[in-house]
Amino acid sequence: MSYREGGRHHTDPTSTRFNNKSRYHQRGRPNNRPVPNRRPTAGDDLDNITVSIGRHLTTDGVNTHGPVGRGRIVNQRIRPQQIHPGGGGGGRFNDRRNNPNPWWRISIPQAGTMGKAVVMAALKAHFTRQLLPYHYFIDRDTNMGVFFVNNQQDADMLKRANKKVEVQNFGPLSIMVSSASFPAPVLDEDLRGYFKDYLCNRRFDRQTLQLQLSNLADDEELSALGIYPQLNKQSFLRDVIDIINKELRMTRQLDLGSNNISNLYEFRNLQLSDLVQLSLASNQLRSVDELGHLKQLTHLSHIFLKENPLMFSYNARNGSPDDLISAIRQKLPQLKRIDGVDLPAQIGFAIDIETVNLPKSVPHCVPQDMESFLAKFIDEYYRLFDTRGRGELYACYHDSCMFSLCVAPTEGSIVPTKSFKYGALIYDSRNFKKLFDDNKRAILLRHGKTDVLDFLRVKFPLTKHDGKSFHVDVLSTANNRAIFTVNGLYRELDQGTNEPVRSFQRTFTCTQTPSGVLIIADHIMILNATDAQITNMNRAAAAAAAPPPSSATVQPSASQTGTAPATTEAQNKLIQEFSRQSGMNVAYSQICLAENNWNYEKAAQKFQECQKLNAIPAEAFVKP
Repeated sequence: MSYREGGRHHTDPTSTRFNNKSRYHQRGRPNNRPVPNRRPTAGDDLDNITVSIGRHLTTDGVNTHGPVGRGRIVNQRIRPQQIHPGGGGGGRFNDRRNNPNPWWRISIPQAGTMGKAVVMAALKAHFTRQLLPYHYFIDRDTNMGVFFVNNQQDADMLKRANKKVEVQNFGPLSIMVSSASFPAPVLDEDLRGYFKDYLCNRRFDRQTLQLQLSNLADDEELSALGIYPQLNKQSFLRDVIDIINKELRMTRQLDLGSNNISNLYEFRNLQLSDLVQLSLASNQLRSVDELGHLKQLTHLSHIFLKENPLMFSYNARNGSPDDLISAIRQKLPQLKRIDGVDLPAQIGFAIDIETVNLPKSVPHCVPQDMESFLAKFIDEYYRLFDTRGRGELYACYHDSCMFSLCVAPTEGSIVPTKSFKYGALIYDSRNFKKLFDDNKRAILLRHGKTDVLDFLRVKFPLTKHDGKSFHVDVLSTANNRAIFTVNGLYRELDQGTNEPVRSFQRTFTCTQTPSGVLIIADHIMILNATDAQITNMNRAAAAAAAPPPSSATVQPSASQTGTAPATTEAQNKLIQEFSRQSGMNVAYSQICLAENNWNYEKAAQKFQECQKLNAIPAEAFVKP
């Protein structure tokens, strides 16, 4: 059976009893009137061409609340229809209101949940005259049911039916009506199969392995199917690329010319490993950077880019053709031809003549004569930094010092990262990717010892640094100054039970003065620690907090064999109470109290610290 039978589209729900003599046999057009070419040009967007008519009960395009003169409504004069020449198969209408056969888009929220059959059955049962819907599809983003009508009476009837059509278990239907210059369905399940067969059987040459998709919007056969290809729309292009990847991966030549394509972002998913020639001629590409989305096409050697704005942009900026070719080859170094012209051989260094062995990377760079100084400086600095109030840090900074803070969010990181909030500290961040106000940048740069220390004492949270996580690199030691970085982890205290763990990189610039070595510049960048960093930090802390082997290896049976030290009656009461409150068994409760000299409060504090670090073995909570 052909795709069109009696002039109807394959998705039209009209009954087969309407034959060719019916007034509806031409998609509902009376009097067999010929159809003006309403194919969309690629630049049209449904979101831009639909006009809300929710204030009116009719859809005739007349503004009943328009300009009023002398107590009467002034009708706007309708000018003759204007058609753009060369618009691709008859052009497009310049004014939708002048279209003698307009379309209306009908949108029904939650129709995807209800199902097409339920929605259409409810609508047809409500109306006294037959409804002629076209191209019913479900919008994947909004779950709306969308179809089109090209009969004004149908559009008016649907507008008046808003909130009046009841669907069992769903309530009344919301029906939104807006005018459109052409039907623009997406490739849902009803249309995708037809479009796939068309590409594979009509547009693909299996002898030359060429896929010809140029000027797709002007294809008469697709228009007859109710498919209006728009390769400049991301959602439609995504479906096309998906079909190519699944059905036509053997393609060696792909022609996408004259499709008004303005960016190549979706082409990053194009999986044509054998593609050698690609035509993007006569499109709307404006930047060479778009070609970076084709880098996965490693065998692509010939590309057509003529009649694109990017081919003229370099001349407009007084750039030479050689500059343009160089920019294109930076994005696609595998190219050998552009627009049918062979490219000259690239000039490079003959590094392939002999193998060059680079020196082995070292884990850090600290001059030997600075090791002892830096170790002492860093230990002392972070000991003072981790004290409450940080008052003693005053002696570490120069009078004219500067301080800068950068908070680097980790959203979108491919490494699993804890999502601890930064709190008010985020407002003092000088992250240049987030902060564009030059005045704000200057204000957030702290100047002078007093300003710097006030910030560190008041705004920076209380911390506990993990010295074993530190990694130090010396960047420079010239001009009596030393610039070095410290990378590591710290835990924010006073944050309740959920104490955030941060990763940091701190760059110090120090200088020698008569008073000693002082900090003249201090920049810290912080971000949330990764899951792996937190795990390693907790494991190291647990190992450090573990009791000595002589006491840690005491098993519950030790007291029964007589090897455990004797306890007094008072100590036995403490053990029983400690076991009841902590949940540990008697043996581990005795160990904890004994290690803390039978100081109940101190033992309880130590228990809470070890429990927070997951340092208590599971057998400690096993009771006989």
